[in-house]
Amino acid sequence: MSMKYLIGFFAIALAAFMPSSSVTFQDARGSADPNSNSITLQWSTLTEDGVKDFVIQKASQLNGQYSNIGTVSAKGAGTTYQYVDAGIYKTTSSTLFKYQIVAQDISGNSIGSAQCLVEYTFSQSLSGVAQRTWGSIKAMFR
Repeated sequence: MSMKYLIGFFAIALAAFMPSSSVTFQDARGSADPNSNSITLQWSTLTEDGVKDFVIQKASQLNGQYSNIGTVSAKGAGTTYQYVDAGIYKTTSSTLFKYQIVAQDISGNSIGSAQCLVEYTFSQSLSGVAQRTWGSIKAMFR
């Protein structure tokens, strides 16, 4: 048997024993909390075959390209997951944030994803901490 056929046979045999990877998202949603300047993403899965982790991606405000902002380890089918994006503190206007949750297998390959949009309403009023701090500063110069 030639080496070419032996390698081909080995690859076919190995593929037959490797488990297939798949995921079925049941729900993906997000909610904004203007008091803490954060967005909480929550999702659950019906199936998780061969899923290692979920990569959380956020679309850029400038060009719409997704970039990775976090990772959550997979725990098995039927699990409800949560990720808090605290990186919206620099927002100075009401904004629509676009998120993507990408399931990855052990090799780092994408095997499925879910998307959600979250509207964040910016409030220009100072927070309670900022108001107290500003009041303290003003009192020092009276």
